[in-house]
Order: sequence, then structure tokens, then C-alpha cells
Amino acid sequence: MDRRDVLKLGGAASLTLLAPAAVAVAARASSPTPSTIVVADPRYRESLVFAGSLERQGARVVTLASDRAGTWFSAVAPQLPRGLRSLAGLTLESDLFILGRLAESSGARTCYSGRHDWRCRQAVGHTLSGSIDLDPIATALVNAREEWAEGLGGALLAAKDGRREEQRLQLECALPSGRGPRFFVSWLMRWAV
Repeated sequence: MDRRDVLKLGGAASLTLLAPAAVAVAARASSPTPSTIVVADPRYRESLVFAGSLERQGARVVTLASDRAGTWFSAVAPQLPRGLRSLAGLTLESDLFILGRLAESSGARTCYSGRHDWRCRQAVGHTLSGSIDLDPIATALVNAREEWAEGLGGALLAAKDGRREEQRLQLECALPSGRGPRFFVSWLMRWAV
């Protein structure tokens, strides 16, 4: 074995060490960017059910980290140049506030928000507002009853844009079972195409 063979062997060994990383980078580059990301708070069943419903429609689920800005900068913002068009969630109001400010700074607008409140009530009060068609969302909430988060997720992405003025609806539905904060905010933000 001469010097040339040692260099060839060393080069081949180096390439084999780099191959798994190169394959992973190529796989990430070739994987399609979803047009919608849905944020799920793992502490609450309703948030996970909502996210699962949107995931079945092709959205990518991102788990909400304890550092809300970290969720934005590590999981959402890198997808913007790759074609991300919508961001949705069923979260606490404080989470919407933080993510909403970050999204607005990148040109997003909130086209839908819903308040779902059953604190000290005999039913769930749903207050929906937005510039999208709210009728299918309201119908899904009324028909879904206890599985309202599933119905809401199913209807949200299908709701049509096109309203210039903001619409507002209020509903009362059957009281769901389960534990948790008994108050959530659902939301949908979109970037212009």
C-alpha cells in the first residue's frame, strides 16, 4: 500500500461519514412544505384533537413549546420562504397573543378567531369572528356537540375566504366533558399568496 492508496482510503472513509447527513439534508429539501401548520398544546386534549383533525387534511402539526417564541422561530418562520400559507391553533388566549404578534410581523393576518368558553356555564359559548365564511364552522360546532374540537378542525380549513367585512356569530352548545381550562381560542392566520 502506497501513499496514494492511503489518501484514497481516507477520502472514501470521510465520504461515508458524511453520507447520512447529506441524505438527511436532501430528504428535508425534497419533502413538500405543507401549506398549513397547526399548533398543538400537548397539555390539553381539545388542542390535540383539533390538531389531529387538521393533520388529516394535510396540515403539519407543531407541538407548542414552553418558549412560544422558540416555537415560532424554530418551526414556523423557517417554512415561510418555502410556501407556508396558513397557521392555525386551538390554544390559550396568551399563546395566540404571542404567536399573533410574531405572525403579524411577517405579514400574516388573522382571518378567523373563535372563543370557546364554558367557565361557570351550563353550555359552551362559542363566539366566532372573521373574514371567512363562518356558517360551516358554526354548523360543525352545533352538530359535533361534545367533540366540538374535532368538528371545528374539520370545518376550519374548508371555510371559504372572500368576505371583506368581519362577520360575528354567537352560539351555545352542549357542555363538553373533560378537564382543562374550560376556555380556549381557535384561530387561523393567513399570508397573502
